Amino acid sequence: MKYMNTNSFDLLQNLNLSQKTEVNLTDEFVVEMDSARWQAVEECKERFLRDGENPYDNPYMYPEIAASWIRSKKYGIDIYAKKLGYNLKQKELAALICDKHAMIDIAGNFMKKHLGLLASSNYYMCLTDENGILLLYAGAKDKVQLFERVNARPGSVWSEETIGTNCHSLCMTLKKPVQLIGPYYYCQAVYDNIGSGTPILNENGDVQGALLVVDAMDSPEKQKKQTHLLGWVVSAGLAIESQLKLQRRSYYLGLVNRTLETTIEAIGEGCITLDKVGVITHINREGADLFGIDEKTAKGKHYSELFAAEIPVERVLADGKPITDFQILIDHDLSGQSHYIDIEPIFNDETNVPDGAFIRLTLSATFNKVRTKAKEDNKDSFAAIHWESKVLEDTINKARKLAHHDGGVLLIGDSGTGKELFARAIHDETRPEGSFIAINCSSLPKNLIESELFGYEGGSFTGAERRGRMGKIELANGGTLFLDEIGDMPLEVQPVLLRVLEDKKVMRIGGKKYIPVDFRVIAATNKDLLELVRNKEFRQDLYYRLAVFKLYIPPLKERNEDILQLANYFIERYCKLTDAASIPKLSPTVKGILSEYDWPGNVRQLQNAITYALAMVSDGIIEVEHLPDEIVQSIPGIKRIIRKSTNDNELDRNEAMEGKVILDSNMSMPQVEKIVIENTLHRTGYNIPDTANILGFARSTLYRKLKEYNINC
Repeated sequence: MKYMNTNSFDLLQNLNLSQKTEVNLTDEFVVEMDSARWQAVEECKERFLRDGENPYDNPYMYPEIAASWIRSKKYGIDIYAKKLGYNLKQKELAALICDKHAMIDIAGNFMKKHLGLLASSNYYMCLTDENGILLLYAGAKDKVQLFERVNARPGSVWSEETIGTNCHSLCMTLKKPVQLIGPYYYCQAVYDNIGSGTPILNENGDVQGALLVVDAMDSPEKQKKQTHLLGWVVSAGLAIESQLKLQRRSYYLGLVNRTLETTIEAIGEGCITLDKVGVITHINREGADLFGIDEKTAKGKHYSELFAAEIPVERVLADGKPITDFQILIDHDLSGQSHYIDIEPIFNDETNVPDGAFIRLTLSATFNKVRTKAKEDNKDSFAAIHWESKVLEDTINKARKLAHHDGGVLLIGDSGTGKELFARAIHDETRPEGSFIAINCSSLPKNLIESELFGYEGGSFTGAERRGRMGKIELANGGTLFLDEIGDMPLEVQPVLLRVLEDKKVMRIGGKKYIPVDFRVIAATNKDLLELVRNKEFRQDLYYRLAVFKLYIPPLKERNEDILQLANYFIERYCKLTDAASIPKLSPTVKGILSEYDWPGNVRQLQNAITYALAMVSDGIIEVEHLPDEIVQSIPGIKRIIRKSTNDNELDRNEAMEGKVILDSNMSMPQVEKIVIENTLHRTGYNIPDTANILGFARSTLYRKLKEYNINC
């Protein structure tokens, strides 16, 4: 047996023979052959090739084969070729193996099972892909050697375009079983074959390959002895199709199951799934933590082992009707918090009897005991913000003060300055027990933002979930709602949001009752909202409701002292996440470049630049060549030029007259370092202590380099 891969199947010679399987064919294409027909078909082909005679006019020709002959002639195929087709390159072959591994494995097992039969009957069986490329074959040794001599081997491209009319290509074209004999093949090298082939189809009826059995033909009359062969091949093809479908179905079911489990983990609430007798089949991390039990330990337990109080699961499993807002206290939760339980039946597609149930536990703000975990653990809520600059220290101190007041907070700052980081810190300062729910108003379609904010009742519109869905405002109950890019909120939604902020209650789309909510709203924008108000693009009353406290987040260029501190933080964090053996350092030159750059993308751009540099560095020191080009090229006084020729060493006259220094791509590191020192000196007004501090030099080192590079201060 031959495979496209390197596995050997010599051991298969010891397997037992398998019984042939007969099937009744209702739609197949089988040619007939006897001595007279053989001669007539050969003469027809000769006249067709020599004189252009139309093969459709010959009484011994089949229209399907006549059409294939005509196509084969247009392809320019040599009917007298000794070796047929061509072979894939090794990389192409490896890629095809990977793509078709499932069909190869299943067909290989079938051939393994019937290898004894193939060998004893002098049969040759092969599998091709939908393009006629041979994937694997097995059979009698003499037969295999015969086919290998005409280039039939794994990776050989034996399509109609390369070898002309053949059995497996014809069966895939017609999408039906085919038996082909002698001169009906286009090339003479395979005249002495009886080929029986069947297409292998997927669930959509698309061809994904073909299975072919070939027998030697001693005489035209031998076909009468091979009537069972096509039925056997069709049976084998159907078996392979069925196994492929089962395998794909199993894969997709597993994928759906993993997707469901991942979704449940991301919900942020306790979720439990039960089978039809109430045994736990899955519990997410939130649910397991709630009951103080390990997730793996919980699986297989009856739900009653977790809940001290009785909950109506049995009723849901019996009548299939969901139960919502069933309130309980969980003994293990020492905080005294109460939870609402929703119990939803799970049905299959074939019956109205529940196969299980889904339990969701939602925190009830009514009975919550307010607890500030961050304070209990003595953690600084603003610890995630790294700074050294006085301007950011003042911003953080202001944020700490306004965090303890309930008014709306409007964070104003350029993109990438860390507005969401400040919003989370304000939330953690006073509402750590509640959820932090973030929504980007610019990323949601206008027709979805209302349902995202306010939720909806089941069946309230086409495509709505049957049980409805909580909106982001409900999810933020007891916590904080963060509205990023608030300036992009549709004007028609703004009055509804304003009403919710004023009344502290929300009604779902399609709902009939108001739901009380208690949340803090923090909004963020990089736009001038007052300008939008003046242009009637933002409601004035909503602006003043949101902007009770305004907090300006300074861009990175206004807090130069934070740049290197943040850069080193990103380096250490990246190396820790990737388990790097050592932590690279910033060279003095790079420190100067990072300090001089304006950072239009702010902290986010700095983080990306460090990530890029860490991917480029190899010797433990981050140098200029490791930085993104846009950073080096944008520094005042530095311009990277790719010269047209190596002999062109003159500075551009205009650049020289403007006092700018050109950084050539062929410059050495000392030359680059000299330029950076000169630029930094110019920027600091030739202040030696400030220059040394920016470059990360000791003052004595800076004096030594001034002397070394002959820089006159």
